[in-house]
Amino acid sequence: MPLSAIRTESDKTRYEKKGYLIGYTYDEWPEKYPQIPRDNVYYVCGLNVGTVYYDKKNVVYLDLRIYGREMLSLGGKENYEETMLRAIHKQEEHSRKGEYGHLFLTMPDGIRMDAMNHLLDLEGPTERFYGNFMAQYATSNFLCKNISKRVLNALGKSKSDKQKAATQERLELLYSDKPVITVYRGEADGSTDYQKAMSWTPDINVAYFFATRLGKNAKIRIGKLYRKDVLEYFPADGDEGAEEEIITMPGKVKNVRTEYLLDADSEDVLRLAVGFMERYTFWRDETARLHEDADNSLNAHDALHAVRVLFLSMVLGAHEKLRPEEMEALCAAAVYHDIGRTHDGDELDHGRAGAEYYHNEATDVSPIAEAVIELHCAEKEAVEQELARRFSGRDLESAQKILRVLEDADALDRVRFGLFGMGSRDGLDVRRLQCDFARKLVPLAMQCLRGLSLGD
Repeated sequence: MPLSAIRTESDKTRYEKKGYLIGYTYDEWPEKYPQIPRDNVYYVCGLNVGTVYYDKKNVVYLDLRIYGREMLSLGGKENYEETMLRAIHKQEEHSRKGEYGHLFLTMPDGIRMDAMNHLLDLEGPTERFYGNFMAQYATSNFLCKNISKRVLNALGKSKSDKQKAATQERLELLYSDKPVITVYRGEADGSTDYQKAMSWTPDINVAYFFATRLGKNAKIRIGKLYRKDVLEYFPADGDEGAEEEIITMPGKVKNVRTEYLLDADSEDVLRLAVGFMERYTFWRDETARLHEDADNSLNAHDALHAVRVLFLSMVLGAHEKLRPEEMEALCAAAVYHDIGRTHDGDELDHGRAGAEYYHNEATDVSPIAEAVIELHCAEKEAVEQELARRFSGRDLESAQKILRVLEDADALDRVRFGLFGMGSRDGLDVRRLQCDFARKLVPLAMQCLRGLSLGD
């Protein structure tokens, strides 16, 4: 909000109700700060931001450290204006030298995109403009709809041959034999629609990260993109929290299909849960008792982990239409699957120990549940052989199905460590989920992490 829009006390009151910290009117400003040009002064509505200096023509931005009429100055009030003027002149020098990274560094995301329009005026569609745009786009959190068509049109024209070659070189490392790349995009309420979006990723875990952090109605877009239509590619490079990202012009991703994700309020989940809540309550209470008796002092694999796996298993099991006896075996397996652990690290024998604990503790032992508890953490090839040795016919099919459901539910609760690749090596890797329906339940798994308890 430009200071020039604040002319009267009623203007102050109106914009204060919208969340702005209004200290001065346009006419009051030069009485208090005569050396700071009032036509470059703005009020910003946001956390820890109040009054700022923004010279659009030169793309100069500075937080004035003024909040309403309160001024925070490290140098004291007597030389405040001189300190700010020196900072402004230093920013202007960066602008003259084309050192725009310094200028964008302190800007809020919304101002960055406004400033990008003025940078285009200042610089033109040059290699330097393109480099600065991509640097800011990769580190900012703004919607594509806030980027002007003028800036979008300039991007293709401003990219130099050298920059194009560098992009293709990065792509070659992973996609040398693929003229078409499968790309993903995570969306939720408030996201830019994929048809107007620039940002995609070849890593499905990155898409899930953005889909589940932005709000309700999460969804994953899956589409195809020709390599020739890749405007920019940012590999993750192993950096903690860095995401693999592909930038392309809106509308270039084709054959897009949508995977709608489910949470606790979704009709599909509510319909499934109605049929098993009484059984769930019984096994939840059994989980609390068992883990208290076991007294194994676990954190990452404690009773709450078992309860979350139990609930997610039952949702998956209900979707797979498990028979009542199969659902009972699944519940037992979920509750006991980590009871044999003695610590939270890698412990290859904890399945066998849990199966023994179940065999000795349960009053009605299910051979299938016992096998699933023992084998849920074993190597896949050995698991298949062992199940085939122990069971046949319908029992073998049941054991395989129950184990698959438990493994997916156990994997879904890895959201407690985050998502794989997004700063976490132990987080959920969506690619390893075996049931297509399990992929839909990532938002539900995150809600379980926050909402399920050992009581009512």
